[in-house]
Amino acid sequence: MNGEMDEFDEKEKERRKQEQIAYRNRKNTTNLFLIVGTIVEVIITFTIVMALVLLTVLIIQKINLDDTVKANIFQFAAIADLIGGIILGLNIYKALGRWVIKKWNLQDKLREDTLIHFKTRKEYKEYYEKQQHR
Repeated sequence: MNGEMDEFDEKEKERRKQEQIAYRNRKNTTNLFLIVGTIVEVIITFTIVMALVLLTVLIIQKINLDDTVKANIFQFAAIADLIGGIILGLNIYKALGRWVIKKWNLQDKLREDTLIHFKTRKEYKEYYEKQQHR
């Protein structure tokens, strides 16, 4: 009987070892995906904000107003450009992340808590309902 238990323990140890390796691989892949994604998101957002500010400057230069009025308009427009650029950048990042996950079939290589953030509303609703019925 002791021989059977030793064999069972060895199989269990091997199974747990494989689970730990798979978990570490998922964790490393997820961290790499998030680091690269964050760098890309910052670049996209910065580019969008700069393009919006440049567009604002060009439009304000075309308007025939006093310089102080133009300065006030630019101040408010720059704030709107910043906020709009950040929101637009985050939405593009999410769509791009969703596309990368599907293109390279990363659903089984990333952790579930990361994948949740890249789901569409419909996919998230299905996921949430599935979690409620467990």
